[in-house]
Amino acid sequence: MQAVLAQMDLEDALLGIDKMPSTLTDEEKKRKDRKALTQLHLHLSNEILQDVMKEKTAAALWKRLEQICMSKTLTSKLHMKQRLYAHRLEEGASVHEHLTVFKEILSNLEAMEVQYDKEDLGLILLCSLPPSYSTFRDTILYSRESLTVDEVYDSLTSYDKMKHLVVKPDSQGEGLIIRGRQDRNTDDDRGRTQERNHRGKSKGRSKSSNRENSGEADVVEDYSDGELLVASVNDSKVSEEWILDSGCTFHMSPNRDWFTTYETVSEGVVLMGNNASCKIAGVGTIKVKMFDGVVRTLSDVRYVPELKRNLISLSTLDSKGYRYTAESGVLKISKGSLVVMKGQRKTAKLCVLQGSTVTGDAAVASSSLSDDDITKLWHMRLGHMSENGMVELSKRGLLDGQGICKLNFCEHCVFGKQKRVRFTRGIHNTKETLEYIHSDLWGPSRVPSRGGANYMLTFIDDFSRKVWAFFLKQKSDVFSAFKSWKIMIEKQTGKQIKYLRTDNGLEFCSDEFNRLCKSEGIVRHLTVRHTPQQNGVAERMNRTIMEKVRCML
Repeated sequence: MQAVLAQMDLEDALLGIDKMPSTLTDEEKKRKDRKALTQLHLHLSNEILQDVMKEKTAAALWKRLEQICMSKTLTSKLHMKQRLYAHRLEEGASVHEHLTVFKEILSNLEAMEVQYDKEDLGLILLCSLPPSYSTFRDTILYSRESLTVDEVYDSLTSYDKMKHLVVKPDSQGEGLIIRGRQDRNTDDDRGRTQERNHRGKSKGRSKSSNRENSGEADVVEDYSDGELLVASVNDSKVSEEWILDSGCTFHMSPNRDWFTTYETVSEGVVLMGNNASCKIAGVGTIKVKMFDGVVRTLSDVRYVPELKRNLISLSTLDSKGYRYTAESGVLKISKGSLVVMKGQRKTAKLCVLQGSTVTGDAAVASSSLSDDDITKLWHMRLGHMSENGMVELSKRGLLDGQGICKLNFCEHCVFGKQKRVRFTRGIHNTKETLEYIHSDLWGPSRVPSRGGANYMLTFIDDFSRKVWAFFLKQKSDVFSAFKSWKIMIEKQTGKQIKYLRTDNGLEFCSDEFNRLCKSEGIVRHLTVRHTPQQNGVAERMNRTIMEKVRCML
């Protein structure tokens, strides 16, 4: 409304007659105010107009409108926030209209001085989408560390435009799209599919007329839900290699003879990146012999005769609990500690599976296993048994008559079977008292002593094994306790402390502690962090003392 008044050079009237430019006469100010008031009346609905008809100036009417429509009370803010959180996109509704209403709500909230973080608004908008947008929502959430509402606007608008692209089956491209829907066609006429028009009503159409007239592709109604992207390449010859594809949502193959189980699908197409379409003829399973000789089964493989590449979906494997890592051109797919698939990066930067497809009892691409591969295979099958154990089983004829050779390095055995190296006993050839002192701080205790002590500080002489124990209330008392004990013991023995062994605790490594040891010529022996075994004398004494305490209690 402000734009309309500005176009007619009447925006000054909203400020009031008194605040109009002084260059205007009183009559011109009144005339300008009447024109602005008339424009406001013409653009208001009857319901609002009844509440503001008594206002005689444009400024008064505008102020009244702000009170009615842009009230900043808690009730108005609550109502607008409820609209924001309850705003939902219905299935089949217009995304453009949904975004328009969403932006209108945000504008009203900004006028009420209600501020939201852009990331929160983006998440609220994603939550307003229906279940059919789950793939889009997951892609947005898992593909970035942060997002803003503007990024969600742009992505959602682009996604909506892609869904309405007209399919033109003229040539093959580099990308494939499978379009699906959730509801299953229950029409008795199997030659027709159901489509919803822009008014939400259902209308029937034949598959042939659909492709010829509108270019719209049929959907995979039994096996597809959502929009899927995969990568492919142009080739005149069908390849026997399997491509490991991170963008493909389902496994696909153009080789009908490879399927061990097969179910015909009467409807469904694959949409290419350039809007060409390929028909999906069926769904089944294919057996593949992997790099280690193990035959594994790919389930829910789509049979697409017009494809030129066999595609293995990494996202499908990920949803089944597998994980994949790539390094130095080698892609490894594993489950737990077992590598089940390997891929090698070749020309065109495609990752090709190391293995062969099995049809019946024969492999399309022969893959003879070497003795090293056989040994490694039995090693993994037998739960990573040792080489000597497998040799013994081979001698007894328990490995199908296959021989066992030298077992190569196994990374999983190193990580799965290793143990920490045993700490050797420290040797200190002390010749007199106070030559080597062990010390440690125990605590805090769960229950303070009657004197309020929570810690116990011990000093142990390595030569005589005499122990001094001090009870402290705080860790910060360690330095004063050590200083007092040092003065006392050196006075009584007439000797000086030469070496002090402690851990890396801050109570032993403070600046004042280090300065004292340096000034007195005491050599510090500190343990490695998180390795109490290197201070075993003091640690064992703590255990001995606490065992005695528990027995006495």
